[in-house]
Amino acid sequence: MTGIDALNDTTGQVVADLVADPGGGLYPSVYETGRLVSLAPWLAGHDRRIEFLLSAQQPDGAWSGPGTVALVPTLSAVEALLAAGQGGAVVDQGLAAATRLLAEVERDGLPETLIPFLIVPALVADINARLGHERLVLPESLDPAALTALRTDGWRNPVSAFYLEIVGPAAVGSAAVTPVNGVIGCSAAATAAWLGPEAPAPGDASADFLVRTQSLLDGPVAGLTSMTYFERAWSYRVLAAAGEEPEAIAPLLAGLPGDVGRTGAPSAPGAAADSESAALLLLAEADRTGEMAEPQCLWEYDRDTHFLTTVPVGAPSVISNARVLEVLDRYRRQDPPDADRYADAVARVARYLAENQRPDGAWHDRWHVSPYYATFSCGAALSAAGIGEPLDRAVAMVRAGQHADGSWGVRGGTAEETAYAVLLLASVPGDHQDAIAGGVAHLERIGTTAPHPPLWVGKDLYAPVNLIRAAVLAATKAGRR
Repeated sequence: MTGIDALNDTTGQVVADLVADPGGGLYPSVYETGRLVSLAPWLAGHDRRIEFLLSAQQPDGAWSGPGTVALVPTLSAVEALLAAGQGGAVVDQGLAAATRLLAEVERDGLPETLIPFLIVPALVADINARLGHERLVLPESLDPAALTALRTDGWRNPVSAFYLEIVGPAAVGSAAVTPVNGVIGCSAAATAAWLGPEAPAPGDASADFLVRTQSLLDGPVAGLTSMTYFERAWSYRVLAAAGEEPEAIAPLLAGLPGDVGRTGAPSAPGAAADSESAALLLLAEADRTGEMAEPQCLWEYDRDTHFLTTVPVGAPSVISNARVLEVLDRYRRQDPPDADRYADAVARVARYLAENQRPDGAWHDRWHVSPYYATFSCGAALSAAGIGEPLDRAVAMVRAGQHADGSWGVRGGTAEETAYAVLLLASVPGDHQDAIAGGVAHLERIGTTAPHPPLWVGKDLYAPVNLIRAAVLAATKAGRR
């Protein structure tokens, strides 16, 4: 089968997989699997999780990730193997790698994954407790006071229980969190921490969830349980923009939250509401119907110069603001009674994006390690809003970054990054057909099913495979047009 045939023949399957698999086709996570080994030894698949950790160690003694990104999964794997009574060369090499990576953190800073300032001290403390002495030492720049307060006072995060596993014994049965269909915070590790180390009674909803989740990958688990609303709305949008037939992608919107303009939406059932997911769902529905619903829910996130991703958590995201910009501008163009309010917000968010553009024309965001995802997201939103100068610089950056084989990627060409570059160039004014043709040819050579390096930022890095497949298909279709 040729590359073109393979891509054409998998469109329906990608849509079906996005609908059928809320987990998004994620690969096993060393971090999350390690937490299950340590926190839930009673859970089916325990031995297979240990085998996975033993087999996943890299030649340098670390686990999973470039540079200091490897620190969190390495600490998780070492602590889990110690908890399981494993010793010998694997653990010794893991401890040596952890020591080396902690020294690199002192020099280079913490990895840009989620809350390493809490996760790293938690795992270092737990490893030292397992060993009975202070084998690992935190960098002087990393103060464990926040973790100490968390473990002393208990969980008080008003947004998400996604990290509940770092709380320690206080997490067990915590009244501060509530399972949704048995799940805590879209995380197997957080759910296991809430259940505790003893096997629960038969029929417990959270235990049943963990049993089902570990069975998907035959023991190991992915780093999060679901981004199903986010992934399906995102995929619908790129496939629709690429000219996919509406009836072929309509199943992606079936069963998604309704009345999003008024009530908002999370990325998945059980997650906290966030501005980006709400904006994506609003945009997808507007793509389907041709009319944007009033985005009343987004004003909750307005902080004058930018919009937050979640309330009350700070650390704004350029990608979230790009989604918000596109919604606000699209609704403004429908000439509502308060159009001036929306026009003002569009100007403020556009200014925020321009001020946060890098000198080379790219955008970077905390949710993805590659600038091509953020640059596609921001560039496409600016293009839709007709905002030129930052977009021109972004296009120049993308064009300059193409490799000789037609691909794009910060650590060598990848299908995912190539897809984002092609999608951006296909969505903006100008003659970019030469660059697009090179990218499409590369994608047709490798197809949709090649392994995808983890570039998305969670507790460790991950790859939402089904979403990436949709991006590759959309880029190929858009490029051919």
